[in-house]
Amino acid sequence: MSETPAPSIDRIALSRELKSIAEAGLRYCDSPFDRERYERLHELASATLQDSTPEFRWPVEFGYATPKVDVRAAVIDDEGRILLVREADGGGWTLPGGWADLNVSPAENVAKEVREEAGIEVEAVKLIACWDKDRHDHPRQPEHVYKLFFLCRRTGGELATNHETSGVGYFAAGEIPALCPHRAGHAYLELAWAHHAAPSLPTVFD
Repeated sequence: MSETPAPSIDRIALSRELKSIAEAGLRYCDSPFDRERYERLHELASATLQDSTPEFRWPVEFGYATPKVDVRAAVIDDEGRILLVREADGGGWTLPGGWADLNVSPAENVAKEVREEAGIEVEAVKLIACWDKDRHDHPRQPEHVYKLFFLCRRTGGELATNHETSGVGYFAAGEIPALCPHRAGHAYLELAWAHHAAPSLPTVFD
């Protein structure tokens, strides 16, 4: 009789959960002995990912762990082309965007990212999607990420790069360069064009 294979362990999910438990414990525990245990648990959360990345260490964050937020902008010109920027560090192309900053609304965040990375002024006109990054064909990463994807309208400015980007331009559907798989895939672009053509489409969410 053959043995049932042991289920595989999702090390990233395990690491995230250990980190969350440890940080909640560090925030709310009163006992110094419990604090030592939660500090050790936080170390173990990092250790689960160190086989592949030996130098990896989770930062200790205050309070209850929640997903990080990434904002992305779809800006489409009068010819139906979509705005992309090329990353200065990796060389891949993507929709303008990045981690959301504190004390700024989601719509303000995405407009700020476009201004910084592409040089133009935009306003967010529609939330296209609110996604769990793990569910949308991206390479896995330690952080659990929600992605807010906005349709934006250009209001001014001129295209320009900054220290984060080495290229910027509008691209038609048949001209899309190699995209960075961590930031946005072709499915994002197709959805952006669909919502641009039919603004009444509902927001997509997980």
